[in-house]
Amino acid sequence: MKTVEQLEQTHENYAEIARQATYHYKSWLGGETYKSGSYLTQYLGESSAPGNQYAKRINSTPLDNHVATTIDIYRSFLFRTLPKRELGVLIKNPLVKQWLTDTDQEGQGMDSFLKTANDLAMCMGSAWILVDKPSYKVETQAEEIALGIRAYANVYIPQNVLNWYYERNVGGKLVLKHIKVRETDNTDSTVFTCWYEDYVEKYTVSKNGDGTLAGITDHEVYDNPLGYVPFVFHAPLKSPVKGVGTSLVADVANQQKFIYNCLSEVDQAIRVGTHPTLVKTPSTEANAGAGGIVTIQDDMDPGLKPYLLAPTTAAVDAILRTVEKAVEAIQRMTHTSSIQATTGSPMSGVALQTERALLNAKLNDIADTLKETEIMMWNIWLDWQAITKPDDFSLDYPETFDMRDEHLEMAFLLQARSSGVNNPAFQKEIDRQIIALVVDDVIIQSEILEDIDDADVETHQMVGPDGDVVTVANTDDHQQLVDIGYVNI
Repeated sequence: MKTVEQLEQTHENYAEIARQATYHYKSWLGGETYKSGSYLTQYLGESSAPGNQYAKRINSTPLDNHVATTIDIYRSFLFRTLPKRELGVLIKNPLVKQWLTDTDQEGQGMDSFLKTANDLAMCMGSAWILVDKPSYKVETQAEEIALGIRAYANVYIPQNVLNWYYERNVGGKLVLKHIKVRETDNTDSTVFTCWYEDYVEKYTVSKNGDGTLAGITDHEVYDNPLGYVPFVFHAPLKSPVKGVGTSLVADVANQQKFIYNCLSEVDQAIRVGTHPTLVKTPSTEANAGAGGIVTIQDDMDPGLKPYLLAPTTAAVDAILRTVEKAVEAIQRMTHTSSIQATTGSPMSGVALQTERALLNAKLNDIADTLKETEIMMWNIWLDWQAITKPDDFSLDYPETFDMRDEHLEMAFLLQARSSGVNNPAFQKEIDRQIIALVVDDVIIQSEILEDIDDADVETHQMVGPDGDVVTVANTDDHQQLVDIGYVNI
């Protein structure tokens, strides 16, 4: 049994992982969550100014959330075409159907669960997925089905995974030997679960009034029948340290914070520039605003007459240009310039194609990681259910995520058609590509192409070996008659 001090011990990388993950998560959520991070640069003396000027500036500064936009774009491409699962005989098992339609016992199907886990991992660097099964004892699978007892998945964010340990087995593979997670954390107590290859420990620890851990109030030990720790580490961008991932939006979050501070400066410049400051002596009576009246003494020193301080707003344009450059940098680093291109984008056709190829490669890497994660989830789930994986079991994730720019392709084809190349075969091929681009229905495409082929043959007469004369109006009939000895008249 562990002590409270041992339960509080964390992995050597945990503190930095938790700090970065929290920052990236707040950058993703935005709103009040982001404001609570106080990511605006604080001016000297601002906190001591009357009326808490720093808090007012935070409340008045908008957030242009590029982290959320980037994650949304990646997810829309990754799951535009859903994975295909060939399950073989497993598809007849009611528990398998439940696993696919309610993966986490909270209503999320497999695709929805993987979207959630992958979004968290792209944002915070990694996500740990536990595939667990209730310990209620039943004798047969029929009882499990009747009671709804089956293995399910649960996802943990990096902040809740406090410690882990990998060790190489005899084959040289790194195997997870131990993991400690924080299940719940409220004002009264915290629940920790420690997984080992042979057993599982669960601790409930009470808290003091200041939130520190007081003492262990409950301790339970369970057998682990699998013989291994049933956690899957999912990280779209892995680091050299096992169990540590790298956020895909780390640089985007930093640029977003820079833009956030720039927008605060814009807000302050507009406020100061449009509301000049009145400078006067204490004895001068004045009302600010349109139509205000200033009353001064007749014998006042001319050097003490009231005046307005009206700073220029010329800096606003410079700041906004800087923001535009920062947005362009975000689009370059995330390879989404071609997706978020604005009207009049200076990118050439070759640059756009290169950008799409880079985005496609990045998404392909993420899809490969998702596929590996799901396979490991299935392996653990089948072990919990004591089911053998069939030989025809397979998972297929999309391998390409290239989105065609139909408007650009159409403009290119129309330009090629009017290029002056007077060749029927060339013009016909252009027409074929235009039809394939415009018409989605394969059957209608085929009918149109047949009409084009028929239009290439002028109506003519042919005579056969026995003197029969026939009229021909399409290529298929012409070729058939040629095969049996007919010739043109």
